[in-house]
Amino acid sequence: MTPATGFQHWAVAFVVCNFNVDVGPEVEIVYPPGVAFSPSDLSAICFNSFPEQQNTETGGDLAFNFTIPNNSPDIGLRSPHAPYGSRDTFYAACIFRQEFDHTMKRSFNQRTLVLVTHHNFLCFYARLLQQMTGSGQISDPNTLEAAHSQMLSWQPPALGRQELPFMGSVLTMDVAPHFAFPLQGLAGPTPLVSDKPSYIYAYEPLGSWDTIMYFMPCISDLYVLFEKLVLCESIVVVAKSPQLASEAVSSLVDLVRPIPFAGVVKPYMTMQADFRCVGVDGGAPRPFIIGITNPFLLKRIISAVELNHRTRPHILYLQNFDSVPAKRHHSVHHKSTHNALLDLPGGGIEARTPSKRFVKSDHAVVSRIESLLKAGDQTHELGPLIRRHFAELTAQFLAPINRYLATTNAPSPGGKQHYASFSMPDFMHDLSKHGTSIKPRGQGPLLKHRIRDGMYESFCRSANFYSWLDMKISLEKEASAGMLGVGGTSATADS
Repeated sequence: MTPATGFQHWAVAFVVCNFNVDVGPEVEIVYPPGVAFSPSDLSAICFNSFPEQQNTETGGDLAFNFTIPNNSPDIGLRSPHAPYGSRDTFYAACIFRQEFDHTMKRSFNQRTLVLVTHHNFLCFYARLLQQMTGSGQISDPNTLEAAHSQMLSWQPPALGRQELPFMGSVLTMDVAPHFAFPLQGLAGPTPLVSDKPSYIYAYEPLGSWDTIMYFMPCISDLYVLFEKLVLCESIVVVAKSPQLASEAVSSLVDLVRPIPFAGVVKPYMTMQADFRCVGVDGGAPRPFIIGITNPFLLKRIISAVELNHRTRPHILYLQNFDSVPAKRHHSVHHKSTHNALLDLPGGGIEARTPSKRFVKSDHAVVSRIESLLKAGDQTHELGPLIRRHFAELTAQFLAPINRYLATTNAPSPGGKQHYASFSMPDFMHDLSKHGTSIKPRGQGPLLKHRIRDGMYESFCRSANFYSWLDMKISLEKEASAGMLGVGGTSATADS
């Protein structure tokens, strides 16, 4: 095997895909040449890198993301130290461009520049592509060669802060010890003078609630989504564009940090995608969060789930509404005048109101969001408000579990700390004794306690509990061994 270069520590390849009206999506350039993609992976990259709905009014670039399994046996992971990246997943950042061309059959030239990588540094790779395409062609071989040449000189990704020269500037990236650290990329209440706006946080969400909230069916649905995410339940995001879909998926995963969502996360999937990874078309059932733009695809997913007698995923329709109400109304999806998403062929699957809810909405926060939406939120306060509120809500939810685990943390004969076996009855007894800051729904203390207990029992039986506990234990071990090496970052991920 040839020695890994700086580029191979960071990425697999740049791929330019062109939409040929006669044959469909096809690969135009792979750079550097000779990357050993399998035919199936090249086909998957092609089909996932274009919007499924052609909008002739699309003037600006669309930036979005997707992931595919690594089915190329000759492409292995090359990362010498943490963060190691994924051995079996390709993360892809895309910029799609549609330009008028009277020589083409459809009068449009459509190309996508894709950066395929082992790392889920989505914001960082999006910034690279924007810098490469901001003032030039989307498929300029000279630009690809220049970008590749600069990345050859980079040191491998490492935890902490790195300064990376790229295309005439220096990009500064921070990599947290774990992708589920909360509030990454969000400035504190009093930003440090040393904080530069050019900093990129590797795992910060792609999208912003400043944009996404205007497409939400109602504000209180944030709490429904929060519960689904905490309990590792499935969500399908249906949007008009792959950019909105992938940004929403990224922002949803961020909503419950530091709980790592233990299911499958697919920011954008097309009809040609392999759905076995989410338990459709013969795959093993797993919870998932996926973004789609094709209503036919939604019917296929729902039909497969119901055929296997599995719980139906929560459907989040993102549409342009006249206004975003505080609470969900029965006919909310039929009030849209700007967007006819449900009227598209294959549409019509109603987003059912969830039958049970655990967490009481914070009326002050909902009112503040409503006011910002009505004002147009020119100050970009929505994103920080929502992220901070749900980060605090997640911390309040985890606090009783952290408190209980602290009582079971005992030294081993070697002097190292470890957690004893988790006991659900003991934890529930501790919860009953000490309570929680989370405000459950329901009238009267007895009902509220029952609802509270129901949510904690569901969480402790979910895959999310084990993904969070595994993260907590591994980070504490690394911190005690002095392996994190990230100044000023808490290693316990308790918040």
